[in-house]
Amino acid sequence: MSRSSKIIVLVLIALAAATQLPEAHWNASAHYALVQSLADGSPSIDRHLNQSGDIAYVDGHYYAAKSPGLAAFSLPLYLTYRVAGVVPAAPATKYGPPGAHLTTRRAIWMVNLVSIAAFFALLLLMCSVVDSRFPGTGAPVAVMLGLGTMLLPFATQYFSHVLSTTLAFAAFVLLSKRRTSSRLAPLAAGTLAGLAVFTEMPLLIVGLGLGIYAIIDHPRLGRALSYGAGFLAGLVPLALYNTWAFHSPLNSGYSYTVKELGASGHEVVGTNGQGFFGFTYPHLGTAFDLLFSHRGLFVLAPLTLIGLLALPSLARRGYRREALLVAGLALALLAYDSAYYTPFGGAAPGPRFLIPLLPFLSLPIAAVLRGGMIAKVVTIAAAIVSAFWMTAATVAQPLLPPRTSPGVWIDRVLDGRQLSSSILGVGLTAELVFFLPILAALSIMAGSAWWRFVSGRSSRQRAYVGTD
Repeated sequence: MSRSSKIIVLVLIALAAATQLPEAHWNASAHYALVQSLADGSPSIDRHLNQSGDIAYVDGHYYAAKSPGLAAFSLPLYLTYRVAGVVPAAPATKYGPPGAHLTTRRAIWMVNLVSIAAFFALLLLMCSVVDSRFPGTGAPVAVMLGLGTMLLPFATQYFSHVLSTTLAFAAFVLLSKRRTSSRLAPLAAGTLAGLAVFTEMPLLIVGLGLGIYAIIDHPRLGRALSYGAGFLAGLVPLALYNTWAFHSPLNSGYSYTVKELGASGHEVVGTNGQGFFGFTYPHLGTAFDLLFSHRGLFVLAPLTLIGLLALPSLARRGYRREALLVAGLALALLAYDSAYYTPFGGAAPGPRFLIPLLPFLSLPIAAVLRGGMIAKVVTIAAAIVSAFWMTAATVAQPLLPPRTSPGVWIDRVLDGRQLSSSILGVGLTAELVFFLPILAALSIMAGSAWWRFVSGRSSRQRAYVGTD
């Protein structure tokens, strides 16, 4: 497949995600309120209280109980809309804290184009890093992970996961380049990893893992110092925001989250009061649920299980450090998530705090595709099952409440009601505008594969005739 064809395929996948309107959920509404407040020159969301419950209250002011990175990266886009006068109005609502306004789905969709851009960049990064090691498998692997994991539904929702994961994976791509000895690469990688933490604080786990990978890969003090300096530089925006909002670089909105809104909007403060910011210690039963329950990672996206099982194959092919990195990240993220008081993160199409691991599975999956026919068939079958669940979730309101069966997505699709809205409408229209770009992308890939097959067979036939 030519480079231009690969780009077109990945553009179509991102375009499909862009057709869906995000849900005006607590998470998205809190991020959007912070965007509006930053545009006003304030870290407090007092003027933009909405229906979100993801808020913090301290010293008589409300704040978004979110890392500020997504809002900060969305700010230029929002300011452009405001200058153009196209920001949707936010009507008042009787729900939520006093003074709350309704956040419209179209308003969130407009700023969520930042997440769509990050999703496309992540697809490109996966394609590039895989092709550099397993030529010809980059686009298929990127499409498999793009359609068959939580990356797809969360690209359509205004959450910070896709953007933070893209920043962290971009740091890995820079560190993994073999042809450069410049200190600028680890410096830039460290900065990206720090910005990932600015966007979503649990990405600190990935940032530290990448630091260890950088040192093991090239055990030189200068490289380690460059990465460390870049990492600290990437954390500067977070420290500045925390100082601005909470008067200390070490304070954050998570320290003051509202547990019960009540009539005042802040009746009980302390959602993350259990343990250390809501963390205690890893629970084996919780870890099992995160992977194997009805919303478990391996159940809804069996492709991820293939990726983890393929780590020995990746190591045998000469990428032992990468295999160790992925294994370490998987264990660390699972331990972190199983120690949290709400491991699935509330309403979600799976354990969303494990999303940072997903693009790192691209290399082991590519290693499987270079294996035997049985391994390829199993991987493709797992990708099809994964894509079935994730595309169904995307068009049928992916933010599934806890203890709700994923079968609800299928019921909604078959019923034709309660589907996610698209930028062009609801119901059948929503499904068509989502699936048509995906079908076009798959058709291009299938056509390219068929052409390679026909061309290869023709070449072999000509070679045989020439030697007869």
